[in-house]
Amino acid sequence: MLPPVLKDAVMYANLILMLSIGFTLTYLTAKIPNFAHGTFAGIGIYTTFTVVKLWNLNPYIAAPLSFILGAAVGAFLYVVVIGTLKKYGATPLSLTIATLALQIIISAIINIYADYIRETTGIYTRVFLLRTADFKFMELPGVLVITTILITLLIMGFHFMLTKTKFGIAMRATVENAELASMMGINVEFVCTVSWILTGGLAGLAGSFLPLWFQGLPETGNMIMTSVFAASVLGGLSSIYGAMIGGYIIGLSEILGIVVLSDLLGPWVAAYRMLIPLTVLAVVLMIAPRGIVGVIENLQAKGYTLKLPLSLKGSRT
Repeated sequence: MLPPVLKDAVMYANLILMLSIGFTLTYLTAKIPNFAHGTFAGIGIYTTFTVVKLWNLNPYIAAPLSFILGAAVGAFLYVVVIGTLKKYGATPLSLTIATLALQIIISAIINIYADYIRETTGIYTRVFLLRTADFKFMELPGVLVITTILITLLIMGFHFMLTKTKFGIAMRATVENAELASMMGINVEFVCTVSWILTGGLAGLAGSFLPLWFQGLPETGNMIMTSVFAASVLGGLSSIYGAMIGGYIIGLSEILGIVVLSDLLGPWVAAYRMLIPLTVLAVVLMIAPRGIVGVIENLQAKGYTLKLPLSLKGSRT
C-alpha cells in the first residue's frame, strides 16, 4: 500500500497539474497571466463545503457544480472584464494588473460567504477538513483514485482535442499567430472564451477535491497559486504538455521535499513549504527561462531526436 506521505504527494500533484494546465492555457490564448486563477479553486473548495456541511450530500456532487461555477466565472472575467478593457486599448500589463484586482475581489467574496455561513449556521468555516465524508477503495482514499483517473482522462482528452479536432487546430493557430488565424476565418475571441471556460472549470474542479484531503480555508486558492505559477514556468509557458510535467514535478517535490527537510532540520521547516516552489521558480528563470520545453527544443535543434508533442505550435509538434 502507498505510504501516507506518497498519498499526499500524488494527491497534491494531481491538483497542481489541473490548475497549471488552466493557467498555461489562458496565458497561451489571451497572452496574459491570470493571477486570479487560484481563486477559482477557492470557489470549488467552498462549493464542496456547502454540499457536505449545509446540504449533507455526497461530496462528489460538488465536482460538476464546481466545474460549472468556475467555468461561469472564467467566462465572465474574460468576456466582461478583460474584453471590455481590451476594447479600450488596455496593454498586457494593465490586463495582468486587472487579474490581480479580480483575485482580491473574488477572494473577498469567498471570505464574505464564509463569514455569512458562520454567522447564520454556527458552522466553523475558516479551517476545515472533509476526509470523513470521502469513501475508501482498497484502503486508498476515494479522492486519490478519482483524481488520478480524471488526470489520466484529462491528459488523453487534451491531446485528442489539440491534435484531432477542428477546435484544437483553431486553438493552435490562435496561439501561433492570432491575427493571421483571424484572417483565415478563425473566431479568435471564441477560442479565447472557451479556453477561459475550460480553465475556470478545471480550477473549480480541482478546488472541489482539495478539502477531501487537505485543509480548506478562504485563502487556500491564493496560497496555491505560487505552486501553480512555478509549475507552469518549469514546464514552459508555451506548452500545455509542459504544464502537465511541471505540475507533477512541483506537486511531488513540494510534499516529499518538505517531509525530507522536516526530518533533517525539524518540524519548524513545514511553515516554509512555499520556499520549495519559489526556489524552483528562481532557479528555472535563471538557468532555463523557457522551462522544460525550451530545454527539449534546444536539444532538438542540436540534432537529438526527441519527438515529444510539447508545444501547441504546429511547427514544433
